[in-house]
Amino acid sequence: MIFALMSDSHDHRKSLATAVRMAMEEGANTLFHMGDLISPFMLEVLKDFPGRIYLVIGNNDGDQLTVSRMIPQECPQIREYSHRIAVEINDIKILATHDPEYARAFAASDDFDIVLHGHTHQYSERRIGNVLLLNPGDLMGLKEDKSFCLLDTDTQEIRRLFL
Repeated sequence: MIFALMSDSHDHRKSLATAVRMAMEEGANTLFHMGDLISPFMLEVLKDFPGRIYLVIGNNDGDQLTVSRMIPQECPQIREYSHRIAVEINDIKILATHDPEYARAFAASDDFDIVLHGHTHQYSERRIGNVLLLNPGDLMGLKEDKSFCLLDTDTQEIRRLFL
């Protein structure tokens, strides 16, 4: 299984569309977006992704009520829309959040296999014990080149892709 891991698109439609297209071309079947999608119109960009989507609420996501109301019509493959998402997929326990401090705390708890976060607009990958703690970078290019990651759950390989 291949996870597409994205964050901090901040209404950059073209960047999100490019990342979604690239993820689909690489065979991703699950997408995690770790927050700061921002506006409801960004759901239209996600709707072409054929697999399940987990969408984290970030600190800059404005109209959360409208987004939550639009999900069933605009992007029904979104399984969860929350500040923190804990899910188990194929026996892999995953926690996704926007906040890096929460992410470090969840990683230190050793209750998850993978902890994902955004917010810093910088790629980071490290292990805390047996837990992978990963920030896939951002899709707006604030501090680094625009990037996202693909995680192959069979091989545990992480690939960082640049737009």
